[in-house]
This record gives sequence, structure tokens and C-alpha cells, in this order.
Amino acid sequence: MPERRVGLLGSAAQSAGAAAHSLYQGGSWALWSVAEGAAAVYSGVGQALYETAYMIGSNQTPLSRSEYVDPVADLLNTPDPAASNAPAAPPGPAAAAAAAAPAAVTDAGQPPQALPAPSPDPTEAQAAPVLKPIEPGLLANLLYDRSARNADGSFFVPKSLQRMFEVRTARVTETEVRAGIKLNGRVVPDPQAHGQVEAGLLGRIEPPETGMPVLGDVVRKGQILANVVPVVGVVDRSQVRREVARLTHEIRLTAEGIEMMQQFRFVPFREGKIVQMQIRLDGLRQERAALLPMLKTQESLRSPIDGVIAATTAVAGRVAQPGETVFDIVNPQLLWVEATVPDPTIAAEAERGTTATARTPEGQTLAVTYVGSGPAVRQQSTPMLFRIENPPKGLRVGRPAAVLLAGQHRAQRGLPLHRSAISTGSDGVQQVWEQTDAETFVPHAVQTQDIDAQTVLVLSGLNEGARVVVRGVSLMAQLQ
Repeated sequence: MPERRVGLLGSAAQSAGAAAHSLYQGGSWALWSVAEGAAAVYSGVGQALYETAYMIGSNQTPLSRSEYVDPVADLLNTPDPAASNAPAAPPGPAAAAAAAAPAAVTDAGQPPQALPAPSPDPTEAQAAPVLKPIEPGLLANLLYDRSARNADGSFFVPKSLQRMFEVRTARVTETEVRAGIKLNGRVVPDPQAHGQVEAGLLGRIEPPETGMPVLGDVVRKGQILANVVPVVGVVDRSQVRREVARLTHEIRLTAEGIEMMQQFRFVPFREGKIVQMQIRLDGLRQERAALLPMLKTQESLRSPIDGVIAATTAVAGRVAQPGETVFDIVNPQLLWVEATVPDPTIAAEAERGTTATARTPEGQTLAVTYVGSGPAVRQQSTPMLFRIENPPKGLRVGRPAAVLLAGQHRAQRGLPLHRSAISTGSDGVQQVWEQTDAETFVPHAVQTQDIDAQTVLVLSGLNEGARVVVRGVSLMAQLQ
């Protein structure tokens, strides 16, 4: 019995404790809720009274704000580039090498050792002809064997001279080939690999830190070629600086006004006023951005492509006009030939991708591919463009080049002959040399027509089966 009473008392005590704990938690929650509501009401009423007092001017407490940072530096503190002297150009590579030359003497006072000669290029060594010494017996024969002109107009050339000049002959046979069309043109750069650097404003040309490139220098895309310092009068520059300073001040005030307006919650039409102030801020920044280029210290002229300097008018200190071409850059690996055709049907019948040959006055043979032609006529002729495949080294832009395009319909019979066999006589007429005997040669005036850059077609003046000199024609010209 006593144990049962003790258990009942313990249960009653636990229930009474749980009820008291629940009552305490409920009262505490209600008390804290009432306190938080009163605090919110007090804060709202205080904020409204604070802003009302600030608007009517009775509240002199300064507002908390963050410092406004202008993205553009204060231009009034920058020195005027027009008043300062231009910095001296850095010494070029040649001057640096000349200054470093005396330091090459060793400490012992002995002159520096000579540098080893650079090894020759293997490609140039292969291209250069190998000169062989002349045999003594051949020189002795020259004292007795001399060339002479016969009474019938032929020339006697001894075998010793033929061996010395390496005279070679070949027989010609008549055949029928398509007549070629000769188009006069000139070498032009590829439009996609041709760049012109122009000055964008009136200014004085100054060299960059690496020095200005000259004709023939290789440049890379994006490389700074020169700098243009604007040339602006003192009065104009002062007016521009004054206007930029005024706009900067208004931008700063407008930005701070937007920041303060965002701190007020009970301002009438608050969102609309903020939008208007932001529009005004953008307009002020645009006005200042339009004036900033006039105060820039310099404009950098950069290369638009990878290539070689083909023409330049850049001189340190010279004043360049807006739109003036300062550098002309050409990629020598991408060149075209622009030919003119008096007959428009030739351009209309030509197909894109047709291969042809071209020849320069120096005798270089070029493999070209037809690109296309335009419908416009230039000086009563139709222009045609040909792309040069693998341009040779040393090919110059603007040089004349004759394009020999194969005919599509016309055929011609004649004697095909290598172009090296054709020479020009003393009277200016084309001629070939026929070998009639072992040591007898006869010149023949011929009429030719171009087939391609290396082959011509002899139409008249030579018989089929004749043995014609194709190598060593220079010796025959000296005989005349």
C-alpha cells in the first residue's frame, strides 16, 4: 500500500509540472509576440517621423552613404600633352648594336674573335649552278677555232664553242593545238590579305617603343606600328577640359541623388523619380564619352593582318590628316593577277577553277587559277581575276603579268617550241636558229603565237623536222 501511494503521488507531481511548463511557454510566446509587434509599430512610426522631419528641414542629421567612385579618372589633374614635349624615340636596333660594339673587346685588350660565317641555305645551294673549270685543251682550241659568217648568210660555229656554251638542239614536229588567249594584267594583292592603316584624327605621328617598321618589315596582326598624338589648339583643349569637368561634376551629383532617393520609402512617386534620374545619368555619361577622345594622349595604329610593309608614309613628327593612309600591308603569299579582256565573251565563257599560266617580264612562270569577273566594264574592258598558286619569292605587287588562257573553240596547226628557243634579231624580229650541219647554223625569222607561259607555236618561217637550238641561244645572238 505505501508503495502504491508513492507512485500515485509521483504521477500527480509530474502532471502538475507538465501543466505548469506548458502554461509558462504559452505565456512567454504571447508576451514576446506583443513585444515584437509593439517594436515594429514603434520603428515604422519613428522612420516616418524621421523622413518627414528631414523633408521639412527640421532634421539636420546627415544620411549615411557610400563614397561614389567615378570610373573615369579626374581629367583635370592629368598633364596637358600639347604643352609637354614629345618623348624622344628609343634608339633603334642599329644604334644599340653600334653602342654595344666597343664593349666586345676582351679584358686582356685583345680584339674579339671573328664570328663563324653563317652556313648557306641548302635550298639556295641546290638552286645555284655548279661552275666547272674549263679544260686547258678547249682554251687552246679557241685560238684556232673561231666562229665566222659564211657567204650564204649562215654561221660557222666550231664544236669547241658549242661545248663551252652548252648548245642543245631539238627537232620540231607539226601538230594541232588549241590557240591560247593572251591577257595583259598586273599583280594585285588578295583583298582578304591586304590591309591599309589610316589615321583616324588630325595628329602628329610618333614612333612606338619598338620603333616604326620600314619597307619590307614583317608585321603581325594587332602589332602597334605608330602612334598619333592629337593636335588640338590650347583654347579648344581648355574648353573641352572645362566641359568634361562640368559633366563629371553633374554625373557625380546625379549618382549620389539616386543613392539617397533609394533610402527613402515614403517619397511620393519615388520609383518614377529614380528612373528619370538614371536616364539623366546615362545621358551625361554619353556626352562625356563623346568628348573624351579629344583629350586622349595618343591613338595607336595597329596592323589589321599578318604581312609585309609594302608602302609607308610614316615619318616621326609629321602631321597626318584624318583618313590618310600611313601603312600599306600586303601578304606576299596571297597574290592575284588582274587581267583585262577587250572581248566580253571570253570572260563569259571562262569557268571558275580553270587553270592557266602567266608570265612576268623577268621570265617567271606562274600557275594561276581563274577566280571570276565582274559585270562592270573598266575602260571598255572586262576585268578578270586569277589567283596565283604558290607565288615565287620576289614577286612584286603592281608588276605586269601576261595570262595565257587556253582557247575553248579555236584550234591552230604549227610547230610547238619552247620559249627559250625564240630570240630577237638586230632588226627586232623574232627568230630561231636551225642547225643544218654539225658546225653550221642558219637564223630564220618566224611568226609565233603563245600557247602558255613556256611554249609558243611557230606558225610560219620554219619547216617541219628542222633541228632548232633550244639552249645556248645567247651564243648565236653574240655571233650576229
